[in-house]
Amino acid sequence: MSRIRKLLATAGIAALLAIPAIAPQSASASGAQASTTASASCVNASTPGGTKCLAPGEYCSHKPGYAAAYRRAGFKCKADGRLADA
Repeated sequence: MSRIRKLLATAGIAALLAIPAIAPQSASASGAQASTTASASCVNASTPGGTKCLAPGEYCSHKPGYAAAYRRAGFKCKADGRLADA
């Protein structure tokens, strides 16, 4: 291999190794909890299905564990399957 090819190969490998350090990490990859909200009118809540942004009128689940999560966030799941303020 010529000297220039070795230099280009080394630079290419260094660039590939630097990409993960430059790329932004997602909340799940960094282990940090998501603290942003999708809208000012929604509330972040930890449900059995994961962290969700809940708002009145959205669909809700009657599965076990969800009712307690909705209560902690200040909502209740109505019989029609929609969230309402508690």
